[in-house]
Amino acid sequence: MKIKYDLEYILGITELDGDRVGELLKYFAELPLMGKLEVFHISKLIEEDNEFAFLQRYFDKQKTAEYEFSLFLLAVDRLFLLENKDTENKNLSSYKLKKISTIKSFRNPVDGKDFQK
Repeated sequence: MKIKYDLEYILGITELDGDRVGELLKYFAELPLMGKLEVFHISKLIEEDNEFAFLQRYFDKQKTAEYEFSLFLLAVDRLFLLENKDTENKNLSSYKLKKISTIKSFRNPVDGKDFQK
């Protein structure tokens, strides 16, 4: 088990400060299951969209956990901004409005349950 992780590496990749990381982790913890799954979907999209540039600029095979965690944080940040900040702009595309509606619907799962039998 690796005990010592390079937190500065994570902050450098994400360009987030420690306080913001704490806020994002709290936001993620409070997301319903479908929202959490969306975060992982977004993190994969971020990696695929920027894979070459990201890998060339930041990837260090000695810090793969930090790198993957950074992608996760960027995805949480993107979802948070979409749900909370982007609604302030009244000139949103129909795609963004639909995405915001979907994210908000995650908070109201059927019968209050994430998994249905």
